Amino acid sequence: MSADQQQPSLPTICETNQLSLGEFAQVISLLFEPTALLTQRIYDSRPFESYDQLLDRSDELIKELSPLEQLEVVNAHPRIGEKATNLSALSRMEQGTRSANEDAVLAKWAELNKKYEDTYGFRFVVFVNGRSKDSLFPIVEQRIAHGNRNQELVTGLSEMVDIARDRARKLLAARTAKI
Repeated sequence: MSADQQQPSLPTICETNQLSLGEFAQVISLLFEPTALLTQRIYDSRPFESYDQLLDRSDELIKELSPLEQLEVVNAHPRIGEKATNLSALSRMEQGTRSANEDAVLAKWAELNKKYEDTYGFRFVVFVNGRSKDSLFPIVEQRIAHGNRNQELVTGLSEMVDIARDRARKLLAARTAKI
């Protein structure tokens, strides 16, 4: 891992429970990307016994949000193929390194992101999970084609929680490995 891709760290859940709202927002931004609305709701639900409990409660809170609030949360997530300078450190690592045909892949992502957002009015979110950007083309194309906006919003929000769970698992494992 290069210096510019140094993995951020996650405090223990006990430490997280004691953080100020501003510090807590930094932790939630590691997991979900910056979203003040969701951060405040999770913050108000403390204390948590584990990150699993925090993420379970986050999932419940997301489902309780109004549709407009859910749009705010899903749109906090970066687009696949976004310029690296516009991505968080974790999103940069998840979206991978440049490939030989990267310019063509990024151009196709710009086109598909626009088509998706024109269709649904919010950003496409998928749990990349180490897959290459071009391997995700069939997924976004299928999700554009089915045309069910409500289902797509539910799917995007669910994918965000899956991403947050994976990030927490990796960050906690890295923390344990350092001890």
